[in-house]
Amino acid sequence: MPLEADIEALRERISDTQELYREVCALMFFRYGETPTANKLYQLVRKGSMSAPAKALRDFWAEVRDKTRVDVGQPDLPAEVASAAGELAATLWRLAGDAANAALEVFKQDAQREIAAAVDHAQQTAAERDTAIAASEQASRDAADVRRENTKLLARLVELETAKTMLADQLAQSRNESAAASTALSDARREFAEELGKLRVMHNQSEQRLAATEKRALLEIDSERTAARQTRQELQAAINRMAHAQAAHQAERDQLRDALAEAKTQLTTSMTRCASVERELASREIALDQQIAAGELLRKKLETLSRQLVESGRPAATLSPSPRRASSARRRDVRRDVKFTEAAAVRRSSVEDR
Repeated sequence: MPLEADIEALRERISDTQELYREVCALMFFRYGETPTANKLYQLVRKGSMSAPAKALRDFWAEVRDKTRVDVGQPDLPAEVASAAGELAATLWRLAGDAANAALEVFKQDAQREIAAAVDHAQQTAAERDTAIAASEQASRDAADVRRENTKLLARLVELETAKTMLADQLAQSRNESAAASTALSDARREFAEELGKLRVMHNQSEQRLAATEKRALLEIDSERTAARQTRQELQAAINRMAHAQAAHQAERDQLRDALAEAKTQLTTSMTRCASVERELASREIALDQQIAAGELLRKKLETLSRQLVESGRPAATLSPSPRRASSARRRDVRRDVKFTEAAAVRRSSVEDR
């Protein structure tokens, strides 16, 4: 703005504060047509104290009044004109004084508000300073506490580092032991898998032999049915006994399958069980011998019936030459195979235990 530019030029040219304020008053009043006030002067110049612009304003108005005063005390003027001129001058002086007083009152009010604001700011600053001092003292105490706590934490950290090193060594040792145990477990699992595979092969072979035996038994039963159709009622009992024997063999096969599944954990009891199985097989062999004797008795009865039929002139049924004996011989072979397989399994388990 031009006014601020002119004031800056005056500030550079004039160093005296009162003279600078008077020049600014003249610049505002005569060049820009503005009525100068103490508050506005201070806001524009910002130099000296608050009383400097008020004093400069009073001096400016006094100078203006001195320069613009009209001397009406000439003897050639009428008394009315001189009286009117005096009243006009008095009126102008009163108006100028009122304006100056009003401006001074406004300046005082502004100054009081600024002083009150400054006092409040000073009080607030003092309170903030006290708060800052208290906070600083508290921060100093907290810093001392933190330093003591840091010392304790450093000592604790050294202890934890030592414990960490020990735990790391223990963890490394545990990992090595775990790796060794894992290797041993893998070897044991592999050996168990191999042994289980062998047992499964043996089990499958036993099942195949039992299936072949069952097929041969069924074929023999069919041949016996064909050869002894007329004695079906008597042979029905033998067939029932064979069915019971087959069920017993099936149960025994199931028991052997379960025993093979649990062979690794029950090897210590297998020898006792094999002994009991041998006793049971001996008793069953006795039962089979009894069945064979019963079959032989039936065969003799059939031969007697055949002779009677021949003597009576009827055609006799062709009898197979002792199918029971061949069947019993094959059963003995099967039992020997089963005993050999069980004995081999027992010898293998005892060798592994040793």
